[in-house]
Amino acid sequence: MNNLIKSKLELLPTSPGCYIHKDKNGTIIYVGKAKNLKNRVSSYFNREHESEKTRELVKNIEDIEFIICNSELDALVLENNLIKKYTPKYNILLKDEKTYPYIRISKENFPNIKIIRTTKALDTKSGLYFGPYPFGAWNLKKALVKIFKIRDCERDMNKIYPRPCLKYFMKMCPGPCTYKDIFLEYNGQVERVKNLLKGKEKEVIASLKKDMEKAAEDMRFEEAINLREQIKEVESAVVNQVTEYGKELDEDIFLMQKEGEKVFICVLNVRDGKILGKISTHIDLKDKIEGNLEENIVTAFYSKHPIPKSIVFQEKMEDELNLVREILELQRGKQVEFHFSKIKSRRKELLEMGELNISRDIESYFKKKSVVEEGLYKIYTELSLKKYPRKIECFDISNIQGKDAVASMSVSVEGRASKKDYRKFKITCKDTPDDFAMMREVITRRYSKLPEHEFPDIVLIDGGLGQINAAGEVFKEIGKYGIAELLSLAKRDEEIYKYGEAIPYSFPKEWEALKIFQRVRDEAHRFGITYHRKLRSKRVISSELDKVEGVGAKRREVLLKEFGSVKKILEEDVDSLARFVPRKVAENILDTLKNNKDT
Repeated sequence: MNNLIKSKLELLPTSPGCYIHKDKNGTIIYVGKAKNLKNRVSSYFNREHESEKTRELVKNIEDIEFIICNSELDALVLENNLIKKYTPKYNILLKDEKTYPYIRISKENFPNIKIIRTTKALDTKSGLYFGPYPFGAWNLKKALVKIFKIRDCERDMNKIYPRPCLKYFMKMCPGPCTYKDIFLEYNGQVERVKNLLKGKEKEVIASLKKDMEKAAEDMRFEEAINLREQIKEVESAVVNQVTEYGKELDEDIFLMQKEGEKVFICVLNVRDGKILGKISTHIDLKDKIEGNLEENIVTAFYSKHPIPKSIVFQEKMEDELNLVREILELQRGKQVEFHFSKIKSRRKELLEMGELNISRDIESYFKKKSVVEEGLYKIYTELSLKKYPRKIECFDISNIQGKDAVASMSVSVEGRASKKDYRKFKITCKDTPDDFAMMREVITRRYSKLPEHEFPDIVLIDGGLGQINAAGEVFKEIGKYGIAELLSLAKRDEEIYKYGEAIPYSFPKEWEALKIFQRVRDEAHRFGITYHRKLRSKRVISSELDKVEGVGAKRREVLLKEFGSVKKILEEDVDSLARFVPRKVAENILDTLKNNKDT
């Protein structure tokens, strides 16, 4: 313990609050709350800890800060906000949580409908949210747009556009951007969409039938036929999107189970009497300080998901969530009920359903993990590697005759894609189809300045002997040879080359070991192709726009950023383009591009 920490410990108050641990670089590594700051923070330094994780944390603490709060509840709220802001190394974080899509109806004069997928708290001021939908959200949204003609564009409804967009002429939208006199009719359809998403399909169908009968009585037969088809569409495309479960509820069934250094979470979403599905995830506790595990996980989960009226928990969690209900009520602005069902009841049945789901999730995880572990072990033993291959970085080159050449790097950690670590490289060497030169460039750029402790266990090259030899020469030139195993995977026969060896290895196609290599190779190829197409599209559109009078570098950049391709521009009308360039220039753009397309 350094002198700085000693002096700060003496100043610690006995009040509730949050404490912040920092390392030698000033980086926040842990945030905690305490009923008594002095007692809690001092406990880190005045006794021996059984937990290796805590000992490791204490070893790295070089500075302490604290924030006094009025109550333990205020401290819990602040702790949660600080953890989200700084993502400290030793705090439990829901990083690998799956996110599910929501359907949002915006709050404006002519609302639009959108799919929203996010791990952040939903912005309820901008719209009403329905979900989450573990499956079928896009199909459901598509069906609602088709049936009720609700717009899904981003046009500003505070403006009056001289012409509606293409969807109006395709009879996919009534054109509220231009025709403001349809306010009542349009918003009536929006209300029907809302009611359907709330599970009130009988009410919506009854309303549509009433309108159909009225139209038939008034001899508006075409309108009556359209309404009849609308009813059919609602019944077939919308009503069956979710599973019925009893009376109306707004409730989550929340379960968690710890297995070793993993915590598995399963949440059943019950909305308006319907089980929408489940949210399943797991948290890795390795190197994390657990503290009040239940409290931390529940609080973190509902900082990213809508808080329902009531939540059902396992009986074993009852004594661990004393403060959580209060913080959720503060976030929601309304009362939140907690239930810990112990006797036979509907909620107990749902808990049992959740137990079955979480048990299956755990079983699937460890079954899959064992298969992957076996594959990694095969790679380790069959190829006689020096290090166990937990982390693999794979490189792929994408180009057409050297044009718009890019390299991509995919990453596999313990046999699974780690997309946050993917990298893409725009090749800087001259336009040439020399893949070896390109590979040398990207290997140099990736590893010449990379610290040794950040190296992967395997560097995998998409290619044969030529590509692996080019990469091997670079590692020797930059003085990094031997830090990682250098392998390549040849596409033709899926043969594996090891640098320095002329004879390739051949794995049976059913081996998980080969599949691990194939997955990371295919991911690198997919990632690279996507980037290559983007660059090529920008080059094509740039050359096309250069021919247009009135379009310079700045306007070209604006159009590229907004539309991305010539095809997308051609789909727009003059009014749409005139939002970004003068109207005369917009007309020139469309005329020039259409003429070039025809010739």
